[in-house]
Amino acid sequence: MNMSYAPFLQCIQKDVPPSSPSTPREYDARLLLLSVRNADKQLKPGDATYEQRIEMMVLLAHDLARSHARNVGAVREDFSESTPHEPNVAVAIIDEPTFVGKSAILRDFLSKRIEELSRPTVRSEATVSSSVVPPVPKLTFLMGTDTVVRLFAPRYYANEDAMVAALRRFLSPDGDDSRIVCARRVSRGVPRTEEEKVEAEMDKFAMQIIPSRKLHFVDIGEEECTYSSSEVRELRARGDDGWRKMVSPRVAEYILANHLYSSSL
Repeated sequence: MNMSYAPFLQCIQKDVPPSSPSTPREYDARLLLLSVRNADKQLKPGDATYEQRIEMMVLLAHDLARSHARNVGAVREDFSESTPHEPNVAVAIIDEPTFVGKSAILRDFLSKRIEELSRPTVRSEATVSSSVVPPVPKLTFLMGTDTVVRLFAPRYYANEDAMVAALRRFLSPDGDDSRIVCARRVSRGVPRTEEEKVEAEMDKFAMQIIPSRKLHFVDIGEEECTYSSSEVRELRARGDDGWRKMVSPRVAEYILANHLYSSSL
């Protein structure tokens, strides 16, 4: 989970079209997911530990639950905890590096959990129809362009045929029926024309896998699209407080209190 994703989580709801005319635009819940295995990255000296990352994600979840603002960095420090809010934000840890694998594990876990919660209690058993079918979880994964590129790269699978089969299972209504939302971001040193070319290629490839719209590209704001965890760490190391607007208030205080990313250490 990228710690600068808070603005993305706030912005995408308004931009993603419903998957069908009868499907509401909003999501039922948001899950912040920490993977302790990454297909490309390993923890380096000076990085936040997994324990620190999960603690920051819990703080971010609290800020997201408290805020309806477009930019979570604008949440007031004195915001009342009793203010009505949407509490359906959770944090999870997973030991799976690929999104195809994450989708299968999460869907299996959530389906079982929903079924457990849907079972009638002794008191309500007489009033609840046994024919009620628990809802089936449908996952939407929020990614940056660089992550979507890796999702469609054969080198992360046994071979190209295995990749196509895995992606079909991931995206197909007969499989996991997951969706991808890709937040357009400004990458340093990459011209916008090049990013548009990559976007068109990915969209075409996704339609070849499943001939339905399962990959959505969204704009998240001129300023928000420039945010990145790398810049947060770089600005913090230089003593530039500009990094604070890229994270939520509680996460900013945690970084300061734990002296993370500071060059003085």
